[in-house]
Amino acid sequence: MIQSMTGFASGTLEIATSKTEKLSLIIQLKSLNSRYFELTCKLPYLLNTIEVAVHKLLKKSLERGHVYIAIRIQQDQTKHVVIPAINTIKQYLQAIETIKKSCGIKEEITLATLLQLPNILQVEEEILNTKIEEKILQEIEKIITKLKEMRFKEGKILAQDIKNSIKEISKNLKLIKKNSEKAFKEKKEKLDQILKKLQTFDNSDNSVEKTILDQQKINLLSEIEKIDINEELVRAEMHCKHIDQLVDEKSESHGKKLDFTLQELNRETNTIASKCNHSTISSLTINIKTAIEKAREQAQNIV
Repeated sequence: MIQSMTGFASGTLEIATSKTEKLSLIIQLKSLNSRYFELTCKLPYLLNTIEVAVHKLLKKSLERGHVYIAIRIQQDQTKHVVIPAINTIKQYLQAIETIKKSCGIKEEITLATLLQLPNILQVEEEILNTKIEEKILQEIEKIITKLKEMRFKEGKILAQDIKNSIKEISKNLKLIKKNSEKAFKEKKEKLDQILKKLQTFDNSDNSVEKTILDQQKINLLSEIEKIDINEELVRAEMHCKHIDQLVDEKSESHGKKLDFTLQELNRETNTIASKCNHSTISSLTINIKTAIEKAREQAQNIV
């Protein structure tokens, strides 16, 4: 089933951290186009411990695209315990005593002076337990499901657009086949007429008329060989069928296969255009290339 790389989902989560306190989180998740899986993860300091687990979860579930996840605490409900940095304070006092003795300073050290020194106090933040981390990951899984629902919905639209483009391509391929067969028949008839005329001349005849007819024969043989595009048409039709099959498959990862197959289809179209010096066929190949380009734009937004 086709899945777009573009989507957005969000959710809120309340977790009881104690009998009287709870943690309220807002989780936002979005994804955009990218050739590979990329992640931009914005977590509060309190949740840094789950960043690796979040990365693995998102990569496994979303496979491809630039994914952005942001989690923020609705209010600053985390516990901040302020404690003195005793070892740092002792080192400051030792250094101050050394300065006083060396410089003959008798002034006493006050608490106000000490508190102005850097890193005197430390803040210890609350650490979440494993059960709370698991609840957060479970909520992220639910939001991923919402995001994928949106991506599948957009994927249906992309799939239909690609199918419409392939129908347009198939229609133009049939017209090319019809015109190439007609052109082949016309040139074959001209060649038969020239061959009949040449049969009226002796091999030893070097007249201007025979020379012109010989040159016309060579030119027609070359044109007939070029206008024989049956192999290219067969391959192009096979690519169209393959693309239709990929769009209808239940697998969720199609984007790269679709893009590659469309490139191959474009290559066959270029070969047809270069081989056939025929105005109608040239115009039809332009129609096909326009439809291919449109389909590729859609395919590049598919997982």
